[in-house]
Amino acid sequence: MDTATRTAQTATAAQASECLDVLVIGAGFAGIGMGFELKRAGHRFVILEQAEEIGGTWRDNTYPGCACDTESHHYSYSFAPNPDWTRRFAPQPEILAYLKKVAADFGLLEHIRLGEATERLSYDAEKGLWSAQTSGGRRFEARFVAAAVGQLNHPSEPVISGLDSFSGAHFHSAKWDHEYDFRGKKVAVIGSGASAIQLIPPLAEAAARLTVFQRSPNWIVPKNDREFSKLEKHLFRRLPLWARLYRYWIYWSWESSWPEFLTESRTARRRTAEIVKDIARRVAPASLRSAMTPDYPLGCKRILLADNFYPAMQRDNVTLAEAPIDHIDRSAIVTADGVRHEVDCIVMATGFKSHDFLKGLEVRGREDQEIHATWNGTPEAYLGISVPGFPNFFLLYGPNTNLGHNSIIFMIECQAHYISRLISEAMTRNAKSLEVTPRAMTDFYRELERDMARTAWVGGCSSWYKNAEGRVINNWSSHTLKYWWRTRRPNLEDYVIDGAAPDGIMEYSNG
Repeated sequence: MDTATRTAQTATAAQASECLDVLVIGAGFAGIGMGFELKRAGHRFVILEQAEEIGGTWRDNTYPGCACDTESHHYSYSFAPNPDWTRRFAPQPEILAYLKKVAADFGLLEHIRLGEATERLSYDAEKGLWSAQTSGGRRFEARFVAAAVGQLNHPSEPVISGLDSFSGAHFHSAKWDHEYDFRGKKVAVIGSGASAIQLIPPLAEAAARLTVFQRSPNWIVPKNDREFSKLEKHLFRRLPLWARLYRYWIYWSWESSWPEFLTESRTARRRTAEIVKDIARRVAPASLRSAMTPDYPLGCKRILLADNFYPAMQRDNVTLAEAPIDHIDRSAIVTADGVRHEVDCIVMATGFKSHDFLKGLEVRGREDQEIHATWNGTPEAYLGISVPGFPNFFLLYGPNTNLGHNSIIFMIECQAHYISRLISEAMTRNAKSLEVTPRAMTDFYRELERDMARTAWVGGCSSWYKNAEGRVINNWSSHTLKYWWRTRRPNLEDYVIDGAAPDGIMEYSNG
């Protein structure tokens, strides 16, 4: 064993033996954002990352065309503006590089433990401590845990009869095979969602034949992507106020679209008519236009942004297969209408297991109850953050915090700030535990369901926002201003703080 390895192992063992203030699980956008807040507040913390590199979904998804569908200057932390974004919508390599730079610039790398997959978290009510067990057999203890493992990180691979018998290459878009040469091949893409519309155009240019298997069409609006000019980047760099005003403009532009997601609102009807007219303008063949026009309310599924998808679908070497897939044999995908589609390669752009919050992580609370059993298929958390029965435990990007109309980074920053303030309050009081009350949880979900009933997300379509019972468990039910208002400072009346009586809303600031 070399000296560097021995030193690293000794440091890890020492870290495991001391009691941390906070343990953060995951080093993607949420984990790094949480780390920033904890470092600013002066807490002792460690971020455990299962992979050998930080980055979360932007590390894992490397398919051709992978990019953000939120504008770059708003898909970034408010505390770390980036004047050097090259495009309005940043591509995956730039986003990953940005996240690594933020971690380095703010001194977070020293807090990150790579290759530490957390398998089990258990709470000792007597000690008021969480214990974390990793796949490598290491143990960490902390007073608080913030789980920042995301919603879109476990690929959902379709169960199709005969897939295992297929003799060609086949892989999920999140597990891209960069060694495979698509040139001159007959390629199938299963799916037509957010990942598919990005990877289909580059595949259409390379493949001899591309067949797209669509379950249902999506509402797609122009992305209007472009490069930033040298002058624009110069202004962003030299005039920070200008960059911040530009970010505010993006935020309010997207936030103003919220009425489009309200069922039967005048704004939704007008916007639907505009998009239908745009489809008619951009898709020439009437049969293809009909096949690519949704029959469900705008916003019921995720609204997608693309400039090059419709042109790609109208190429001579691209075919849209509308009939559902029946089975796959050694060399073809066979649809329910009996048509055999001979292919050399199958790309599964079928999304993620978005309902499996904390997938692969066993979490045992105050009375040794397991969180997945507590949820019983319907994950719930107060403000998407706290769960009764699980003291000193918080989620980032938890249930009902996803968005359809604005930047998830905004939501993550709201959550990280809120969690940090809760931790600071508990530590100021030297409290053993802090736990959200069942009453607060019930009141929160009563209000959330009332708001949700007005949205397009509850409409008659299947989407990754809903669980098997048709309940929307991923999305926030209102505009982001409401979420910001609810999380700007914790209301301690919603929590039981062991060893001290709650005294209402906090008035102090910890920075």
